[in-house]
Amino acid sequence: MRSFYGQIDSRVRGPYQQMLDGQEGEPVSMRSVRHFLPRYVCDRAPGSVLEVGCGNGRLYRQLRSYGLTGDYAGIEVAEAVIAQNRATHPEATWEATTAYELPFASGRFDLCFSLYVLEHLVYPERALREMLRVLCPGGRLVLVFPDFAAGGILASQQIGLSPHGTALQKLRAGRLLDAIVSLYDSRLRIRRLLAGAARRCGPFPVNARPLCLCYPELLAPDVDAVYIASKVEIEGWAEAGGLGVEYPAGTDGEMRFQAFMVLTKPGR
Repeated sequence: MRSFYGQIDSRVRGPYQQMLDGQEGEPVSMRSVRHFLPRYVCDRAPGSVLEVGCGNGRLYRQLRSYGLTGDYAGIEVAEAVIAQNRATHPEATWEATTAYELPFASGRFDLCFSLYVLEHLVYPERALREMLRVLCPGGRLVLVFPDFAAGGILASQQIGLSPHGTALQKLRAGRLLDAIVSLYDSRLRIRRLLAGAARRCGPFPVNARPLCLCYPELLAPDVDAVYIASKVEIEGWAEAGGLGVEYPAGTDGEMRFQAFMVLTKPGR
């Protein structure tokens, strides 16, 4: 996965990155986590902020437009993306590294956050510990991720006999057997696998064969997701470690199938 994310000019990552970059011009709903998260960060008025998985810096620009005045640092695996960010926003700190090796001193930041990053990590627990390390006592770790375990859907997992299309699309194309298997997979098999993944495989289970590596021509959100993300699992892990847990947007409605959660480091 590091190779996939790091080689920005490759035929594998390049088109996918272009798809992500194209989302910046899309309007942000006031009822979306893409609004809730930067609003939450700015309302805390942190003196220093770290974003894990900053991409092309679009969330940094949104934070500044929402009134963030504290110091900002962003990390991303792809060196080419970081080089562009440094050229565009020299007033901020940008580092090319992974979530597992943050080049910052312990206790450096008041707040650390990641937007739709945790589900793409092969070692999510290791990343969580590292993000907590760089937080000061009483600091907040803000996480946004899809709850695959609750939703019963994992876009990086193939359904049916081929990865192209839904069951209905395959049926309309005359691929009857593929459509039947796809329907079974999406309605039964995948839901059961996701719901019981942690029980069968242990904590922080991952999909070892995401579609982005098997079919690089596919361009769709979360074809690169690996961790079978679950807010129940993260909450239990956090509370066992003495961390505070809160859900600023609740856990009902559309938030049932995704997480906007805050872990607070003990201290202060």
